[in-house]
Amino acid sequence: MSLGSEEKSLNITLTISFLLHVLFLLLLVYLPPAEQKKETEPIMVDLEDLPQLKEQLPRGDEKAKRQAETRQRVPVESAPRGDQLRNRITPPPVAPRQPQAVPSPRIAEPSRQKPAKSEMPGDSLFRAKKEDLPDLAKLLPSANRLERLEENYRRKYEDEVKENDTKFLNTDDILFGSFLRRFETAVYNVWRYPPDAARLGIEGVVPVRITFNRKGEIQKAVVLESSGSIILDDEVRRALRQIGPIGALPKGYGKDEFHLIAFFHYGIVSGSSRGRLY
Repeated sequence: MSLGSEEKSLNITLTISFLLHVLFLLLLVYLPPAEQKKETEPIMVDLEDLPQLKEQLPRGDEKAKRQAETRQRVPVESAPRGDQLRNRITPPPVAPRQPQAVPSPRIAEPSRQKPAKSEMPGDSLFRAKKEDLPDLAKLLPSANRLERLEENYRRKYEDEVKENDTKFLNTDDILFGSFLRRFETAVYNVWRYPPDAARLGIEGVVPVRITFNRKGEIQKAVVLESSGSIILDDEVRRALRQIGPIGALPKGYGKDEFHLIAFFHYGIVSGSSRGRLY
């Protein structure tokens, strides 16, 4: 009996396995169409955008239909429509009021002309200021005036410069340019405008003849002409005494001494005292 039951169980298991295999094969056979259905599903997702257009297009129709439905269902609405027509008839009197406001900008046009008249006195004020400027310029020394002073003093002492060992202060000179630049910087480091002279408004020019040796030391300084103020003359002498050696004379210069004529100009410009060496 046990053997018979075992055979039955084997037969049952075999049949079940056979059926399962058959089902598995059938699934494999029918899987491609299932995948095609899945592939078609994303296509349907793309088509979902189109209904939006379809919805937009029939909205106008739906509105038209709704309007038709409202007219049919609610005949009472005809009364307020009559009111709307009356309200539409009332605006026409408003339209003629608007052209009445048109002349208002014409009234504003003369107002634009009024500021043009107000600009005229403004121009007169500026013209008055311009007329005052030349008077102030006459009180202040100009660059042309300084150049004329320099030219006048150079002409006055040009006979002494004709000598080979005497020159004016010219920092652009080919032979003595660097030497004279060193002298100029040394002067500005020690030369001052006397406070008493600046307070009293004293101005003037001090021409000086300076003698250098080969080492670049000042051996002698002679004031050729007084500025008219002892304070200014003494300040020039004091500054020259404080200047030490400024470097040897150029090698191309064969003499043992070199003479320089320099002008120490004291001036007051717009209330500030200034000294200029030339």
